[in-house]
Amino acid sequence: MSTSMEENRKKVLYVDDDPDDFLLIEKMLKGYKTITFELTHAKSFNETQNLLNERFDAYLVDYRLGAESGIDVLGLIKKNQKHAPVIILTGMENGQVDNQAMESGASDYLVKGAFDSQMLGRTIRYAIRDAELHESLEIAGRKFKNIFEKAADPIILVNKDSLIIDFNPSFSQKFDYNPKNKDFFPFYFIDLLVENQDKEKLKDILSTDLDILDFEAKIKIGTDKVILAIISIVTNEGNDGLFQLMIKDLTGLKIRDEELYNLRRFSSTGRIARLLAHEVKNPLTTILLSAEQLGYELPDQVKEESGDLLDTIKKNCGRINQLITELLDSTRFTELEAQRYPLNDILEEAIETVEDRIELKKIKLIKQLSPEIGDVNVDVGKVKIAFVNIMVNAIEALDCEFGILKIKSSNKADKCVVEISDNGVGIPQENLDRLFEPFYTSKPTGSGLGLTNTQNIIYSHGGTIRVQSKEGMGTTFFISLDCI
Repeated sequence: MSTSMEENRKKVLYVDDDPDDFLLIEKMLKGYKTITFELTHAKSFNETQNLLNERFDAYLVDYRLGAESGIDVLGLIKKNQKHAPVIILTGMENGQVDNQAMESGASDYLVKGAFDSQMLGRTIRYAIRDAELHESLEIAGRKFKNIFEKAADPIILVNKDSLIIDFNPSFSQKFDYNPKNKDFFPFYFIDLLVENQDKEKLKDILSTDLDILDFEAKIKIGTDKVILAIISIVTNEGNDGLFQLMIKDLTGLKIRDEELYNLRRFSSTGRIARLLAHEVKNPLTTILLSAEQLGYELPDQVKEESGDLLDTIKKNCGRINQLITELLDSTRFTELEAQRYPLNDILEEAIETVEDRIELKKIKLIKQLSPEIGDVNVDVGKVKIAFVNIMVNAIEALDCEFGILKIKSSNKADKCVVEISDNGVGIPQENLDRLFEPFYTSKPTGSGLGLTNTQNIIYSHGGTIRVQSKEGMGTTFFISLDCI
């Protein structure tokens, strides 16, 4: 059977204890030419119940039906088929019956003798159409609700003032938002934005009813955390002054991009260092040997007149050779003598190494070492050097008596994470990218290889290291290693 023929053939269950009325309705429906109706007769509540295993396109139900009323049959049908199109038929016009039928979920109400075949056919057809529409709307609503509630990204509904009207569980969890709290008060999304320019931009967007898919802003989470997010803003479907906002946290992506960038730059620096060593060391050795040979061959008078030039040449050749060796060592993945060791113990040993510096500057030390932190498989001596390098840098950036050094360890997604923070002078934004470069230093007597070597140690262990800093507010290093 073709699809068009199936669409023009509808199965109808007629519930009535009067066989004459059934014959009359059957004859009427045969006179309706637009759709072919297949009519099935049920004479009672129980017969109807037995027939409901078979799905019908529509139901005609007599209001008066022996012990049970048509309303009881209507409830039975709706229980089995929520959106079933049910039309109640009665022998007399009664406003009370009409209201009761419609409130119970009937699609329509007809008085026997007051309709012809065309009216009855159209009523059934429209009831079927409306039922299909309601069912599709409910399915779409369930899909939207499922997407809304299970979405990993926070989604909220706000008005033109950014007052939060509705939200999904992801938003509640990420932003600790719970209207059931006793101290809850109306919450405006604009108050979560960090930058004033972002607040002004949000006001403009909400006032113009424009859809924006790439609004990037810094958002506060709690009292001490800020994330970078992309906010998509679209007007609500009903265009009723409401807006849907989806918040995509970019922090994790930014961190991964930064770690990948640092790793690539480290590899590039290593290649340059090896090339430099190859191109410089050979001629340097030749210069040094030539200087020594001159020292043997030159007459004493010439050497006296030239002063200590030969010694200067040999001394600076040695210095260049030492710098190249240090550069190679700091940018080459080193061989490790790895062993299983508690990460907190390595941190405690590193802290003990810098304890004299901490006491000398009267710095406040805060340790937040998680007792649940796992062991790590590392070269203990090298990792301790890496931690000490960072701690020393932090201590040197701190003011006496007002400085705070914070050491924290935690587990995050099978990673052992160490945070070393200070409230020192911070690092200018333009210098952050150069922090791990060989020979870059802001110290008058520094070699500029300490952090390069630290990065090398962490990368050699398959870990990651990154830094966050703001001038005047301090610096935080994040080191991540695989937990065992």
